[in-house]
Amino acid sequence: MRHATPRMMVPEGFVMALRGRLSTGPYDAPHRLGPAQAEWLILCRWGAEGEFLTIAQAGPAEGPPDAPPPLGLRPRTTFLGLRLAGAGEGDHFLLARYLPAGVTVAGAFQPAEGLARLHGPASALRLEAGGRSAFRRGLAEAGEVRLDTPDPALDGVESLSWHMEGWRAPWLGEFLATPGGSAH
Repeated sequence: MRHATPRMMVPEGFVMALRGRLSTGPYDAPHRLGPAQAEWLILCRWGAEGEFLTIAQAGPAEGPPDAPPPLGLRPRTTFLGLRLAGAGEGDHFLLARYLPAGVTVAGAFQPAEGLARLHGPASALRLEAGGRSAFRRGLAEAGEVRLDTPDPALDGVESLSWHMEGWRAPWLGEFLATPGGSAH
């Protein structure tokens, strides 16, 4: 008889920094990614049931692999994930091409199609994500905007495929909601 092992719960509410790696490639050939670049990421999960996830690119991660995140870490471009039900081990999110009504993100929203997966406990949280983006840049009152473009063959459209992974890095700006609504 097999004994079930307890599932390592991914927290349903947090803000934390991750030291990540980001590789990009051609939109129509996601299997041809270039070399990975070190990148700081800010990961945020929120919602009544932890149904939203933002993955913000916050700049190059320079220095040794164990260097702490810089104090002024802030979102530049941000992906939004919507939680998928029943996707197996870890928590899975479908990346959004458009922001749902009433939802805003810090930094410039990055439209994308793809998946993100979180796994591990908060102390060792890990992210894996991959997808494609095709967008046009524009300016709005709040700064840069990126508009999803369904046909990347159009002139002036930026398009790429990408893969990122990241690991939690202790950070002064970290926030973790615990069961029952308290935070630390």
